[in-house]
Amino acid sequence: MSELAEITQFLAAREPWSLLNHAQIESFAKRAVGQYVRRGDVILSAGQAPLAMFVVRSGAIEIVDANGVLIDHDEQGDCFGQSSILEERPSRFTFTAIEDSLLWAFRPEVVQELVSIPEVKSFFTEARLGDATRHVPEGGPVLQVPIRDMITRQPITIDVAHSVREAALIMTEHRISAIIVVRNGDELAGILTDRDLRRVVADGIDFDAPLTEVMSSQPFTIGSDALALDVLLQLVTHKIHHLPVMEDGRVIGMVTSGDLMRLERSSPLYMVGDLARQHDIPGLVKVMDRVPKLVNRLLRQDATAEDITRIVSRTTEALCQRIAEMGEEKLGAPPVPYAWVSLGSLARQEQALGSDQDHAFILSDDVQPEHAQYFAELAEYYTAALVECGFPRCKGDAMATNPQWRKSLTDWQRTFTNWLGAPTSEAVLNSSIFFDMRPIHGDHTLYTALQQRVLRTAPSSSRFLGHLAKHANAAEVPVGFLRGFVVEKRGDHRDRLDIKLGGINPIVDVARIYALRWALPQVGTRARLIAAAEHGAEVENLLDAHEFLGYTRLEHQGRLVEAGKAPDNYINPEDLSDFERRSLRDAFVIVGKAQSALNVAFQTQYIS
Repeated sequence: MSELAEITQFLAAREPWSLLNHAQIESFAKRAVGQYVRRGDVILSAGQAPLAMFVVRSGAIEIVDANGVLIDHDEQGDCFGQSSILEERPSRFTFTAIEDSLLWAFRPEVVQELVSIPEVKSFFTEARLGDATRHVPEGGPVLQVPIRDMITRQPITIDVAHSVREAALIMTEHRISAIIVVRNGDELAGILTDRDLRRVVADGIDFDAPLTEVMSSQPFTIGSDALALDVLLQLVTHKIHHLPVMEDGRVIGMVTSGDLMRLERSSPLYMVGDLARQHDIPGLVKVMDRVPKLVNRLLRQDATAEDITRIVSRTTEALCQRIAEMGEEKLGAPPVPYAWVSLGSLARQEQALGSDQDHAFILSDDVQPEHAQYFAELAEYYTAALVECGFPRCKGDAMATNPQWRKSLTDWQRTFTNWLGAPTSEAVLNSSIFFDMRPIHGDHTLYTALQQRVLRTAPSSSRFLGHLAKHANAAEVPVGFLRGFVVEKRGDHRDRLDIKLGGINPIVDVARIYALRWALPQVGTRARLIAAAEHGAEVENLLDAHEFLGYTRLEHQGRLVEAGKAPDNYINPEDLSDFERRSLRDAFVIVGKAQSALNVAFQTQYIS
């Protein structure tokens, strides 16, 4: 067989080439340029303008983003590089050969000719399941701007040995409203603001006094990899206007409320700020009514499901924080420290539309019986306020209003130890909520102490993990023997399938089991899977499936909201395009394989 015939035959067996006739395939095959790369060779780097679209003839290619995070693998028949050519932008990813590989390269003008064919254009623009998850959103600034990218100059600093007068002179010279106080060059010692200087004047403090007398010595800080939304949440939560930015233990800059306000006004940042400014529940309700529209706008901006659910979750957290402040204003300061923690999807930062409430109180061990009434009333205030804001009470009563979910730290530690040691059906059921936990308000050290106790105990609880794996496999993916969809046969959801129950939840379960097995501190599903990969877990396809299923659910929920209907998780496969149905089947198959891997790893057939 000639080389041309071999290339033509290879391409004809794979999309998008199979969408063409033989003459068209052969025409493109003539212009394929063979390229042999050795293991470890970088074919295309992030930030580099693409020179060609590559087709993998043999071998394997690893794809990582600009931060070095593994995104995917390309294998025989896969294409890469075409997105950058079509969008006329540098590559967002680095493509490296992880095996000796043979590639066929097609120059940009050939790619442009290829996509002029409507069927091929549709293939590339819709993308496959894996490709869809690689997309980096071009939406609002909150989705694409890490704080480090907002820092445009070196921080203005002053050594801690100087006086208040010297600091004021530097602030005046540079026209800044706060100055970072350091020791040893870039080690954070504190912060001095205009407010501190006004206090110096009001209290008659000597301007030649050392900075240590008037500066804030333990200022709130934020990491350089945070997003603008995280910054604003810090500012409004702590009622501050300046936030030093840290990287590797050193100060690299400062962000202010003014910096954020210069961002696009329609961004989710303003929703978080608006929540912080409300003084009653109706005001909070009015702000939260904007969330469905926000989700639809983010979908139109091609944001990923991960980004959207994270923004929805952070907005809900801001709501909860304001409710907590209002509750304590109404009932008075808590008699002992406590932590209000979110559970489930909100804790994982994966909240979609139509979520109910899942939360608990961790109380200080100093709590006394006479404090019970206060925390019962506080929990009822929080829960009732969330109901008014569109979050129904949990049908399983997993809320702080339930005395079982309102315990001291020691009692919670004992409860988790009992669950891990005696895997009853109730314990396994509770674990699906309570092992996903995140602090919302109050004393976060209580949460940290509980989490550390769980992470120390869980890896040795092999019997419990086995029961957890068996429970995860109880959810049947809605794909039949011949890869047809298994839908509801009757009832309100006839001809529909539950994409959450049969697809998203099993992935969440798998990630949770990995986290407990290897004592991973991560709470989010994606973060857990990525961390599990470092322990040898095969997760790449699961990451793709989780993103695709999540995005499909959000699109479905967005359409329901636009039609004036309540959001749910029931998808009619017939409402999807052929591509979407194929991808949905692929995602469910991936989930099923992950469940099978758990069966093997934990020998669930022997667990009763």
